Amino acid sequence: MLWIITDQETQAFKHLSNDEERDAFIENFWLRRNPNPESPENEFKEQHYQRIAYANEHFAAGKPGWKTDRGHIWISFGKPDSVDSHPSGGNYQRPMEEGGGSTSTFPFEVWHYRYLEGIGDNIDIEFVDSCMCGDYHMTIDRSEKDALKHTPGAGLTMYEEMGQSSKADRFSGGGLEQLGSGPMSSSQQSKQFDRLNTFAKLMAPPVIKFKDLEQYLTSATILKGPPFLFDVRTDYVKVTNDTVIVPLTLQIRYRDITFSTKDGVATGTVNILGRVSNLNRKPIQTFEEPVSIQLMADQLGRSQNNVAVVLEGIASASWTIQAGHRVEGCKRARPYRNVEAVSECSEV
Repeated sequence: MLWIITDQETQAFKHLSNDEERDAFIENFWLRRNPNPESPENEFKEQHYQRIAYANEHFAAGKPGWKTDRGHIWISFGKPDSVDSHPSGGNYQRPMEEGGGSTSTFPFEVWHYRYLEGIGDNIDIEFVDSCMCGDYHMTIDRSEKDALKHTPGAGLTMYEEMGQSSKADRFSGGGLEQLGSGPMSSSQQSKQFDRLNTFAKLMAPPVIKFKDLEQYLTSATILKGPPFLFDVRTDYVKVTNDTVIVPLTLQIRYRDITFSTKDGVATGTVNILGRVSNLNRKPIQTFEEPVSIQLMADQLGRSQNNVAVVLEGIASASWTIQAGHRVEGCKRARPYRNVEAVSECSEV
């Protein structure tokens, strides 16, 4: 979990006080990343441990493969779309964006991803084995693979060969890279901040599926901060000896909802996420539904004490609105028995 857990989740876990809370946290950790929360199988979790096994088998270098930089990227983002591998280093013809000319390199690899969510398109990640020990480290400086960088008169760039610049100039610029001068040097300088930004995103945990609910699902107690109080009621209707339908009713006060007005109509939306767990706190069903309210703007002031009643049949998974209005607002609901209801929204 080291490479995929967020800082907020780490801090929340450190503040848990007992094993029951820790077990619930771990259960929620994997649930939030499950591409199909309704399924008893967690594809993300299985894939994560498969990636760890692959990293340990292929990237170990005096330490487990999952602890290496290549293991880190493989576990976080999966198999690259292509790999440019130079396992023995040796002669290397620099591309123009690296200054041109030829040199000799340490072993290195460039992993290419066509797209990484939250990072961008056409992402190249360079790893260099400068110790010649099999431990490739990720680098932002493409000159690190140059084995002749500190050898006077050797491995010159195109402009250095032509006498238009000195190799010593590589070490006096103060930039992120020490590539030396070439036909495209000026354009590369302007991209340094982009490279630094990409590197920072690669080192951060991957994007979480339910990012909008992160602050609630990572806390030990679902409620945190000013609660969005609405009443919750559950009923139980026996269908068969093995089946019970649980109608879940939420009553939301208009004064607790943020409305926006356009063309004389006040509108708001509440996004409700519900999760049903068993006595062992293992999630067995989830439901998520936006609910909207619309009313005339001139009625909004005298409707503050009105309520919207939303009924969810856990077995039928269908919403109906009893108040006759379509509902927006933003915050959470209290846990009720074995049902945790969380709402989160943004203004329309």
